[in-house]
Amino acid sequence: MTDLLNLPSISAIYRVWHRDRVVYVGQTKNLKQRWQQHHILPKLLGHYGMDWRLDWIEINEANLTRAEAFSYRHFRPVLNQKDPSEQLGL
Repeated sequence: MTDLLNLPSISAIYRVWHRDRVVYVGQTKNLKQRWQQHHILPKLLGHYGMDWRLDWIEINEANLTRAEAFSYRHFRPVLNQKDPSEQLGL
């Protein structure tokens, strides 16, 4: 599991990995604040215990929605409830 206390305060697209598969993608204007109380955390711990990791790509805030939609379409994560590309009419 990623050390959530030492995340950078950046705008980013983030991916949650379980072994070799992305199980969740999201966007945030502040990665550190987002993961202090993320709604997905209880699901991650319930489904995968400590066997998951977080990575991210710093993205300009103006491009977050488009980048998240691309990541969602590429990875098809099982824990996301909404397809962010719908917001873009894709």
